[in-house]
Amino acid sequence: MFKNYLKIAYRNLVKNKVYSAINIFGLTLGFVCCILIMLFVKDELSYDQWIPNKGNIYRVALERIYPDHSSFYAIIPDSYSEVIAEEIKGVEESVRLFNFGNALIIELGEEKIEEKNVISADSNFYNVFEFEILQGNAQSALSQPNTVVLTTTTAQRLFPGVNAVGQSFRFFDQDYAVSAVMQDIPENSHLKFDYIFSSVSFPNLAQENFTGFSAFTYLKLSPGTDPLEVENQIPSLVEKYAAGQIERELGISFSDYSKAGNGYRYFLQPLASIHLNSNLQSELRANGNALYVYIFISIAIFILVLACINFINLATARSADRAKEVGVRKAMGSQRNQIVVQFLLEAMVLTFVSLGIGIVLVSFLLPFFNQLAEKTLRIDLSAVLIALPILVGFGILIGLLAGYYPAFHISKLNTISILKGKLQANGNQNWLRNGLVVFQFAIAIILISGTLIVNKQIDFIQSSSLGFEKENVVIIERFANQENQEVIRNEIERFSNVISVGTSSSIPGVRTFGSQFTTPGDQKVLTTKSMSADEDFFSTLGIAAEEGRLFQKEFNDSLSLILNREAVKVFFGDENPIGKKLFNTAFRQEVPNELTVIGVVDNFNFESLHTTVTPLAIFNIRNGNGFPAFLTIRYAGADQEAVLNKLKATWSEFSDGSPLAYSFLDENLAELYRTERVSGQILGVFSFLAIIIACIGLFGLAAYTAFLRTKEIGVRKVLGASVGSIVLLLSVNFAKLVGIAFLFAIPVSWQMMDNWLDSFAFKIELGIWVFAFAGIITLLIALLTVSYQAISAAIVNPVKSLKSE
Repeated sequence: MFKNYLKIAYRNLVKNKVYSAINIFGLTLGFVCCILIMLFVKDELSYDQWIPNKGNIYRVALERIYPDHSSFYAIIPDSYSEVIAEEIKGVEESVRLFNFGNALIIELGEEKIEEKNVISADSNFYNVFEFEILQGNAQSALSQPNTVVLTTTTAQRLFPGVNAVGQSFRFFDQDYAVSAVMQDIPENSHLKFDYIFSSVSFPNLAQENFTGFSAFTYLKLSPGTDPLEVENQIPSLVEKYAAGQIERELGISFSDYSKAGNGYRYFLQPLASIHLNSNLQSELRANGNALYVYIFISIAIFILVLACINFINLATARSADRAKEVGVRKAMGSQRNQIVVQFLLEAMVLTFVSLGIGIVLVSFLLPFFNQLAEKTLRIDLSAVLIALPILVGFGILIGLLAGYYPAFHISKLNTISILKGKLQANGNQNWLRNGLVVFQFAIAIILISGTLIVNKQIDFIQSSSLGFEKENVVIIERFANQENQEVIRNEIERFSNVISVGTSSSIPGVRTFGSQFTTPGDQKVLTTKSMSADEDFFSTLGIAAEEGRLFQKEFNDSLSLILNREAVKVFFGDENPIGKKLFNTAFRQEVPNELTVIGVVDNFNFESLHTTVTPLAIFNIRNGNGFPAFLTIRYAGADQEAVLNKLKATWSEFSDGSPLAYSFLDENLAELYRTERVSGQILGVFSFLAIIIACIGLFGLAAYTAFLRTKEIGVRKVLGASVGSIVLLLSVNFAKLVGIAFLFAIPVSWQMMDNWLDSFAFKIELGIWVFAFAGIITLLIALLTVSYQAISAAIVNPVKSLKSE
């Protein structure tokens, strides 16, 4: 019997090639979208899931509360690690990681190699993170000064063909011996490093520090320990240890410090949730966003539902032909359950053919999707074997969902009515079909409007005035490491196509350091973000003084300070700040701490537009807090290639032999919004595919409608109706359905996108025109889809339509 069902199903599908092809095309698109999204979501959810004992490992993060705002940090003062492990019950281990930040130079013999993924860690690192050690001993690998652990790939790159353990190289003018080689860290981890230096190699880390943010701190809790109980014990440690340091450095009590609006709230982040739920300042690497994962899962579900709706609509469109078949079969003695099984089996065959084609297409499309999503997703044999039962079950489910309505609706039709040709849809069936179309196009409008708003917000971010000029600016990193700084700078300034050159400790988009100030006669402590810059940094970025002046070479500005507008408001309110004194608690105790405000600049965006502009104090580069980490170069826009060639030649001639590390400021800033940009691209592609799938179903419904009204159209043409009026007659109902879909979609889309925009401090204003545009696009696409069937029905000779009457 089953073989007979399959044979009939095959014959029906082959007999109706156009119907089968359209159905397979729609379902295949649905499966391709769903599988790609499933791979993307699976990768996002897999971050750090492979780490042993991940459920007991937490990172300590910090909300730093300032008098006028709060900032969230992934790093905390490094001295807390030891006291948390000693004084909080349930903490088995606490380990610190220090990120070296910018690209660094490793000296291997005469060769200087640029490395970026460099950290240092405490000796108990492998007690918390039980990563596989391939060579060496995990317990002693980081216990001695001047030792380093390499990942496998790094060891093979530095020491090809030999055992890396025992080999050495120079770093920061010190010799370091390789103590162990560990397995590479997979891409799906928020941790990213190629080198782990022992923290005991850096004596300055032994200094007591309970206020300066410097270390990533991870705790391994005892099984069954409640992380909230650990969190609740940290405030007492803050008062016990940070209070003394604050009183020594600032000269005020911790109570007064807190009353002024300052505070520290430490909280624990589960290791496996960091990638999707943590976007704090100073993260080890850019993380994902749980919101986008939920959005993409929803899109996958919606697209599959759209594909199922298409199946139903297309089956309904063919119901007249299939109804005659059902009538004959019933007259010949077939039972209803046999007809139901036949229809469901046909749906299953179509579904599995579509699924097979979809899997093949995904294997071809995956490289392009990886490029779009900036991932390294892949399909291997083991993944296929694991996913096969899921895909089979998936196919059965979709087949049943798609075939359910056609099977049960057509199989229950009355035999006598069918054979008499009385096949008319009742009101309930019309409502169902129309409701499905409304649902399809509501989803399409939501996706289109969402894509438009995401792209508009990204364009807004990239084109917004940030308070400085970001175009045609190249940044040289590690400039402070060069002995010939002045020589290199002077040579670059001589380039005919270079406009200006400046140095600074930070650049927009790269984290600043914190500074604490008091005003004369006032014990109130105020904290700002800070950076240092020289006289030419401001002109290089096009930043002008709104009050007072900027740093100048004619003056000794080593004890001068420049504030942004927000800092002026916090420090002095409405008073004129020029000439006012501020006392700074320097992180180098020998640095004089009385500074004079000489100028005020506008609130330029030195951080991401996700956050508001906070108070900023700019020291002179010659101050003890100064550090010329970056050389910033503005060049003539048409001469980028020539400037780069000259830079490389100059660097090669005058530098210490280290590779030139450079980047463009506008590209660095664009990288701050990588997650949004990538998600917008993916959303746009799947929105386009969702519209195609929706149009396939609409095509089928339009064909069905045209069939039901064949005789009506014939009568109208006999009475003089034009082709245009017939097309309008058939199109207007679908336009109404799109209009209803628009009314349902707008409030949902508005709420979703308004919530998304709330993650930006600087954002576009939502306007009805975006949604209206999405609705118009959807309407035009729907009318183009319907018009083919409408015109085909309108040009049919009425004699053919009415010959049976």
